Amino acid sequence: MRSARKPACRKKVLAAAIWVVCCGGLIRLSGWANLGRPQGPPLPGSSAFGKSLPQGFRWPDSQDVVGWRVLAEYGALFVSRGDVVLPPVVIFPDQDSVVQWQATLSAEQEELDGIGVRLQSAAMRALLEARQEAQRAHLDISPRGRDAAQRSYDETVTLWRSRVDPGLQHWVAKGLLSADEAGRIRKTPAREQVVEILELEKRGLYFSKDFARSILSSVAPPGASQHLALLAFDVKQHDNAVVRSILERHGWFQTVRSDLPHFTYLGVKRQVLPSLGLELVRTGGREYWVPNVCATGSP
Repeated sequence: MRSARKPACRKKVLAAAIWVVCCGGLIRLSGWANLGRPQGPPLPGSSAFGKSLPQGFRWPDSQDVVGWRVLAEYGALFVSRGDVVLPPVVIFPDQDSVVQWQATLSAEQEELDGIGVRLQSAAMRALLEARQEAQRAHLDISPRGRDAAQRSYDETVTLWRSRVDPGLQHWVAKGLLSADEAGRIRKTPAREQVVEILELEKRGLYFSKDFARSILSSVAPPGASQHLALLAFDVKQHDNAVVRSILERHGWFQTVRSDLPHFTYLGVKRQVLPSLGLELVRTGGREYWVPNVCATGSP
């Protein structure tokens, strides 16, 4: 099993020019905006990951570097199994599109430790079964907060800004960003603002809570959160390795590197994940299953 090695497609996602290993060759995604069509092999529908995607899945456009970055960081969700419905897009454009799609889902709500938790039905059943197993072992699996499960588009905007605004203030105070530039970025529409923030991170101006890691290690861009699909759950007891093992046995895995409380319902056993185009990455004492977006060949 490939474990410690980073997936090839994720190596240079912060660079101004992105090189993606795909179908035996390299595709160059140049710059963050106004991109020309990349030269080289076709996009990676023939990868194990590509073949595991739902029917009708729409790959990001070849010019959409943010969409490709989101797919590489958060895309494990799109190979979920177990009687779930998957999002029709990598990034939802607005609140209305999220509300309309969420209304089509079969979902259930339960109160866990006094907090309302809403998930797709299959994910909720698996979570409750995992919780029962944990309780038999005198442990618990409970929500980390009131936004631990389902979220709205507007909530993803609020969470994004909770990282962006302090980050802009921090880097202005450090003298590495002008107040005028920070003000302009703060007023930029959401999708374009993601591009701006990732450009700053390319210069070493990071927007995580500790300003030492990418903003994507703790919060998704607006419209890109796995929580929008009602298939993600932030666990209060995430530090407990036994709890993590119990969740895995019930189809819940960590899929977003360095987002410690975050678990994704994939609905399969661990041994099945490589065949779906996911790759095991170990970091910080945790195991994460991430998309190997472009790699071909058997896992």
